[in-house]
Amino acid sequence: MLNTIIILALIVASLIIMVLFLFFRRGRRSSVYQIPSLAAPSFKKMIESDYQILSQYLNHNASKNIHVPSQPAWQIKRNSIVATICNAVTRFNLRQEQGNSWRYFIDTVEVQLPEQLEPFLQRQNVMEIIDTDHLPLIVALNSHSLKEFSHEWSASSSVESVLPEAAIQEGEQNTIQLLKVRKESKEEHRLHNSSGWLGAIVVSLSFFLGYLTMISIPVLQGWGLTFAIIVFCIGVFLLFRLRILPKPYQDVQCIYGQPKRWELYGELDKKYSSTVSIGGVDLHYPSYWTPYLKYELNQATNIDLYSSGEVVKYGRCLSIHEEERYYPYKRFKKNILMFSSALLFLVLTMTYQPISLPIKLGIAWLEGTHKVVVTDPMELSIKKIKVGDTLLAKGVGMCYRPPNLNDENQALFVPFDCSGMYWNNINLVTEPQSETVNHAIDLLNSVKNQLHPDKDAPGINPRLQREIMKSGMNIIFDFSEIILKTNALCGGSESCVKLKNALSNLGGSADDWSTLVKKASSGKLSGAHVLLRAGSAEALEKLVEDTTYDFIRKEIEKEIRKLNSPPPGGVLLISDENHPLVDLIPINSFNEMTQLQRWYELQRLASILNNTPFDVQGVVTNLSVDANGTLYISLHEALNEDALPLFVCRAMFILFLAICVVINGSLIIIRVLNNKRRLRKITEYYDKCYEVDNPSAPR
Repeated sequence: MLNTIIILALIVASLIIMVLFLFFRRGRRSSVYQIPSLAAPSFKKMIESDYQILSQYLNHNASKNIHVPSQPAWQIKRNSIVATICNAVTRFNLRQEQGNSWRYFIDTVEVQLPEQLEPFLQRQNVMEIIDTDHLPLIVALNSHSLKEFSHEWSASSSVESVLPEAAIQEGEQNTIQLLKVRKESKEEHRLHNSSGWLGAIVVSLSFFLGYLTMISIPVLQGWGLTFAIIVFCIGVFLLFRLRILPKPYQDVQCIYGQPKRWELYGELDKKYSSTVSIGGVDLHYPSYWTPYLKYELNQATNIDLYSSGEVVKYGRCLSIHEEERYYPYKRFKKNILMFSSALLFLVLTMTYQPISLPIKLGIAWLEGTHKVVVTDPMELSIKKIKVGDTLLAKGVGMCYRPPNLNDENQALFVPFDCSGMYWNNINLVTEPQSETVNHAIDLLNSVKNQLHPDKDAPGINPRLQREIMKSGMNIIFDFSEIILKTNALCGGSESCVKLKNALSNLGGSADDWSTLVKKASSGKLSGAHVLLRAGSAEALEKLVEDTTYDFIRKEIEKEIRKLNSPPPGGVLLISDENHPLVDLIPINSFNEMTQLQRWYELQRLASILNNTPFDVQGVVTNLSVDANGTLYISLHEALNEDALPLFVCRAMFILFLAICVVINGSLIIIRVLNNKRRLRKITEYYDKCYEVDNPSAPR
């Protein structure tokens, strides 16, 4: 619970930070924030008196028709931001058919400089600039403010100021004509304005919120899913907002002039590859236009460009409008982001077990499920069950699950695991039996009874026993019995070598083991007693115990393999939660048992758990058939009605992620191929237009 609350708190904090970042970033889209400065810029809000004076100045300029005809007076907002920067101002002359016009630039940003402030220009200038609805306006220059000249605005004309040539960095003086100012076309607007990044980020965020919802506690899943859906809808709106709420179209200036290989600003902005200038301004154009610019270089031609210098039409052939009209460019980077995020959370969802199971069941329930009741394993072959069905099974079976193996690939001795139930009509062996274990038990009992006899045991002389015990010795009254029972257990010549040697030494003869066995069998050793010191008796008892336990251990492993290898066919019901399918049966701790005690416990459990009544109910989560034809059915605890909608929602979530992966992956491939084909067709068109060899062909 605490971890979930912490995760939700982090999500909310991240969303708040993102919203604040976008809010303040939106406020800084004003062009005054984009003007480069050689020193650290400062910003302040404009006061009311300055607003009134500047508004009067703009209205005065509009009445003089300084701006392009048919355009209204420039507007400024109350409480606008005033930026104080330090930089050089460069101008170039645009001579039209009627009148002259100067354009001013700070680096690559065009600004408006009032004629009253022009005499105060220096090579480096400290300026105060405000943003208008057209261009940034310089309102103060080198400690001189536009307010100082407010008295001139009431006069009908103003005195022309003389420009100090040394104070301005002159551009070229070529004559160019401004033919008209038009709005960009729909195709130019679509290519010039990149869209979708913010929407793709928000959509990816909704995938992340959906994944967190899936792994959270059930109480928060409903709210989390609703919130993720809302975020996704916002992201989709942001993806297509330009189609719903398009941005205003920008102005495109149509000029006629002579471009040259002059680069005035190219060194200041490395992202552009332009080396062609006109009127002192670099022209920025697509890189694949470069081979064709030379055909109309150093001669007057028509050029359409934005105020930033980005060219949309050059000469008689090069045209962004025509390219986008016939060969539209398809952006795919936002699809890469959504594809990567959807694929990431799809993999995380499928590999996270608490999520993968509900999704599997949710998809199965969407396809339709049934309730299946069986009382015989053969009915399962008739009634076709599938994942998601509810199974009710009742019968008698064996507690069984496939064995665990150690490093030597040997089955480990563990209690019967009742989280699995093997069900078949074949009668199973109820109790393990072993002749070898019986011989081992006989030998153990014989040695124990002779070294630690009871008072009333037959064949024992109590008086002799007491006298021998007082002397610190032990006596074996029937040594031949131990030899014969040892031979019955250790029939092989290579078995029990230590025990055989020890008994041969106790016999007091140099005969080998086979000779000693023959004497014992013929009765020659009948009534023979063997005296042992206490230490020797204890060592003999320990040696017999180790030898017999080794045989018993091997027999236990053999019987476990038999029990762990049920007959072919049948059904194996398994709880995928490892919960017992029957009532718990008391089982002793096996770790502290001797091998003989384990054998007895194995017999007890086998008699109980090989034929155990069961009544199982659960949801089928997996179906498989092994090489022996046994049907494996994994069952999950039956779910309540409240869990079903959550499981369906999880299934819909993973299905939705899969659809997003397929759609975005397909769009990426299609658009990459389309853009390659687009560039090839455009270059082919320009080659034909200029009647030159294809510059993109391999040489």
